[in-house]
Amino acid sequence: MKSKNILLIMACLLITSTTQAQFLKKLKKKAEEAAERTILRKTDEAVSKKTEKTIDDVTTKKDKPDKEKAEAPETMEAANTALTKNTKTKKAFYNQDVVIQLRENGNLNQTQYFDANEVAVKLEQDDMPEPGYIDSEGFIYTYKNGEYTKSSIVALQSQGMMVPTMLIEAYKLPPEPFMIEYQKQTDQGQTANPFNGIVEFAFIYKPDDFRYEDYKESTQTLRGETYTKFEFLNEPGYEGSYVLFDNQDRLVEIYTKVNESKQNFEIGEMPREKGESLLVYDYKPVTVSLPQAREVRAQGQDLMEGVMKNIVKGGNQPKDDIDEDDYNTSDSKGMTKRIKKSLKEHKVSASDLPETYEFDWALQTQMTLNAKKKETMELTFLIKEGASYQATRMRSEESKNMGLVTMLFDMDLNTMIMFMDAQGSKFMQIHPIPDPGKTKENIDNYKISDLPTKTIIGYNCKGLQFEDERYVMKIYHTSEAGLRLPNFLNFGTQKPSNIPDMDPRVIEQFSKGLIMEMDIIDKKKSKNNVNIMAKALKKTLTTIEKSKYKTMALFSSGGMFKN
Repeated sequence: MKSKNILLIMACLLITSTTQAQFLKKLKKKAEEAAERTILRKTDEAVSKKTEKTIDDVTTKKDKPDKEKAEAPETMEAANTALTKNTKTKKAFYNQDVVIQLRENGNLNQTQYFDANEVAVKLEQDDMPEPGYIDSEGFIYTYKNGEYTKSSIVALQSQGMMVPTMLIEAYKLPPEPFMIEYQKQTDQGQTANPFNGIVEFAFIYKPDDFRYEDYKESTQTLRGETYTKFEFLNEPGYEGSYVLFDNQDRLVEIYTKVNESKQNFEIGEMPREKGESLLVYDYKPVTVSLPQAREVRAQGQDLMEGVMKNIVKGGNQPKDDIDEDDYNTSDSKGMTKRIKKSLKEHKVSASDLPETYEFDWALQTQMTLNAKKKETMELTFLIKEGASYQATRMRSEESKNMGLVTMLFDMDLNTMIMFMDAQGSKFMQIHPIPDPGKTKENIDNYKISDLPTKTIIGYNCKGLQFEDERYVMKIYHTSEAGLRLPNFLNFGTQKPSNIPDMDPRVIEQFSKGLIMEMDIIDKKKSKNNVNIMAKALKKTLTTIEKSKYKTMALFSSGGMFKN
């Protein structure tokens, strides 16, 4: 969690911008992410403490003896108790009946009948003597020895992420719409994806989710009905695969043809056999009546739920400030695929790095994230004028005992290196700098105005304000320091970017000066506000020596640490 937070902060500070609109769009987006991820980091720390305490409570609590527990009668529960929880939000999302066929290589493997009124699924397949069922809390109902039983270790939220993610990878669907819907359901306090994604896909995916360079759009008419087809592009080994929507923008088919499959565990790809898969969605009335069932608890489930219920369930209390703008993925299409592509194509290793990285200046700043309880982090920008690399050191009150983290961006190698000094050990991780993709943000959305001059750490500073309907961004720079830091907000080199369509004031601010303060204000949610303020500028020599660090290769089959 720590490294994720650091990566997001760096993305906020060092983001490629080929136009003024791109810069503003990504800046405001990363401001939100930085604030949110810091909160998540704090939650992660609290979770660790809570986990230890919960395990102790579960394993040491004085309760009935195990023998007495085993002999306690199990009760038969009413048919659909799951629907009494979060009923409104569930029905708002699952709003239509649908019959789903799962086919493999021309054979019908399973049929799922989804009833939107009951928010429940009936499962039928040849090797099941009686239908199976799934309710809206993720309980699976099975028939055996003359009765239905239900079980649900899968109702834990982690399952709502794991299984659908595997299906998305198998069917090569864009993950961004699924991920943001998962987050929304979690924010609303409900069990996310209780039907493991198969049903959820019908309510998540829309044609606009496929309107970008990885898909070819066409229309076709079948039996008098018009359909929109999206054929897969840029997906080697999956030629001929497609998704299909009807004239009401409803998902009706996901067809995947695997001509060849190459696995790459380092970027999360799973192996898949050659063949054809087809999901068919038919929107017609369905009636599902969940049977009464006796809950069966697996061995160790009490312990698992005792650990997880407060971390997962209790941690997902409904928010009172749900904002649909927070769940818009229109500006992140293809992002996950670009990251995977960058990982796959990135060939830089420790041997390609220079022996040392040297810096002449240190700009010390403090970043404040204005959540309910203000979070602060010390950011020190390490600068060497004229170099094609730049680094930032980060330290917070919570992490001060965990050592020092330095993020370095080497533009010659298109590589980010994270150097970690912790408890007497030194490690480094090497990552590609992902392609940020394109943005359709319109420059006319922003109003740019001059701010009154102000003095920051003894330097006279000029300011610009950028404002749209949602954000106000105030940025001050100085030209008196005799030092430039153009990639304070740029993954580019120290040379000014070729951005002719930018306002000249913006070019001057970022290419000819040193940023001393940045204030980002979310008009709707103050918790997303971010402020970065310069505290000191010092001319000091800093050297990072590669030989002192071991390489941490988290996904490598050859071992985690390398010299």
